[in-house]
Amino acid sequence: MIHAKDFMMQYSQSNHGLEIDDMQIKPGECVVVCGKSGCGKTSFLRLLNGLIPDYYSARLEGELTCNNFQIGQATVEEMSYKIASVFQNPATQFFNRCVLDELVFPCENQGVNPKEIDERLQNVCHHLKLEALLEKDLLTSSGGERQKVAFATAMMQTPQLLLLDEPTANLDQAGVLMIQKQITILKELGVTIIIAEHRLNFLADCADRYLYFENGLLKEQWNRTEFLDLTTKKRRKLGLRQSVLPELQTSTQNNKRAGEFLVKDITISYQNNKLAHIPEICFKRGSITGIIGRNGVGKTTFIHHLAGLTDSLTGEYYWCNKPVDKKDRLSKTALVLQETRLQLFADSVEKELLLGAKDLRLYDELVERFHLRKLLPQHPMTLSGGEQQRVVIANALLSSKEIIILDEPTSGLDYAQMIQVASVLKQVKDLGKIVIIVSHDEEFLELCCEQLYKIKS
Repeated sequence: MIHAKDFMMQYSQSNHGLEIDDMQIKPGECVVVCGKSGCGKTSFLRLLNGLIPDYYSARLEGELTCNNFQIGQATVEEMSYKIASVFQNPATQFFNRCVLDELVFPCENQGVNPKEIDERLQNVCHHLKLEALLEKDLLTSSGGERQKVAFATAMMQTPQLLLLDEPTANLDQAGVLMIQKQITILKELGVTIIIAEHRLNFLADCADRYLYFENGLLKEQWNRTEFLDLTTKKRRKLGLRQSVLPELQTSTQNNKRAGEFLVKDITISYQNNKLAHIPEICFKRGSITGIIGRNGVGKTTFIHHLAGLTDSLTGEYYWCNKPVDKKDRLSKTALVLQETRLQLFADSVEKELLLGAKDLRLYDELVERFHLRKLLPQHPMTLSGGEQQRVVIANALLSSKEIIILDEPTSGLDYAQMIQVASVLKQVKDLGKIVIIVSHDEEFLELCCEQLYKIKS
């Protein structure tokens, strides 16, 4: 299926690249690609689906074949008939706004018989429970819903090779289990699956092998037993996440104190349908609060409202026991969005960090702790997803705002970077800031949150 020998790739516009001495992936295998953020995982997948060198200019040397295609000679179009991909940011691969139109688009584009398309659609919707999403607008769908749609669209193509780049980054536990089940089913059907992931716990039962990249070099290859036998110390040294998730307990008390951010009687709706009701939450100064709940329940809508980006929800807001409106909330809040690329404006990382910085005392410390020094001259759009995430988080922390809100801040982050972000957030809350985190990352929430609030439908 996939074979590499003395292979080297070098991007045309940077010093980054990839190097593989010897590797072989057999048909029907499920292979996990892991390693620290920026190690080359996404670049490896871009080679296998033809985006390198078709869309990302690069110099190739040596041998890399994928599904009988010689990488660098076959076009993306040719490879797309046998290979399907789910990108790290699903929104960048959508061609339609309506979910139903997006699901059938690749099949229609490849001339699949309409009856066959309908049969595939029914099958995919049944297995992924997408019926309720078919008429939704992808622009207003949650990050988790978009991730499900991207995975479903890939399944619609019935590929021989499926490439998944962090497919569970924004999914709740039910969504993760659904993806896990589908991966198992696809394996049984003989589909070869390659997954680039930081969250490895859900793959323990379905992964056959693991490829570990470090600074662009394929450094280690393990079978399932060898990988699961790695000690905790070894995992942490390699920058890999835990294999077992912690048990999270939501808070049962939320005592109000003077001088804090209190929200009351919030109703979250979508197209006149009530999604959830929040009776009351008090966000305390010098604390970190986690917000959890299923995909599509309205967590992102809620925090956009908290931050003053929208005024579409009913409810009451109090700061230091005084009512605050949308403008007041906006002036007090720094928000890190799920799609971090939407918050990158400058032509270098250094300029990006200084753009809205108010607290320059933190600048050098954050640059060091988030390992941004080498990235300072680079354009933010050339960074990996995890590197962009670190830049935007650092930007929020430099803003000197009283409330810091982060939406899925650990997507794209390896173990060491997750620890660094948790450590810095604890430092920020010790300065008396209010930190609010929306996340499905149990490992991260357990590390840094004093209280958890679950939004229930």
